[in-house]
Amino acid sequence: MYIEEYEIVSLGTKYTGKHGSTEKKNQILTRLHSEDGITLKELSNLIESFDDSIHRHEGKNCKIKVEFKDTQ
Repeated sequence: MYIEEYEIVSLGTKYTGKHGSTEKKNQILTRLHSEDGITLKELSNLIESFDDSIHRHEGKNCKIKVEFKDTQ
C-alpha cells in the first residue's frame, strides 16, 4: 500500500514563562510531515523509529487516523 502524505506529531506539555512556571498541555512538541509518498511498511518503520528516538519508552499513547480520498 502506498501512502500519499503523512504527519506524525508528539503531543505533550510545554513550559513557558519565568523559570518554566506556566504549563500548556496537549501542545505539539515534535512534528514530522511529508507530502512525498511512502509505503505502508516504510511508514510503520518510521513510526517505530520516531517513538524510540523521541519518547524513549515513556509510555505514550498512539492514535492513528486513516483517510481515503477520491483521486481526481
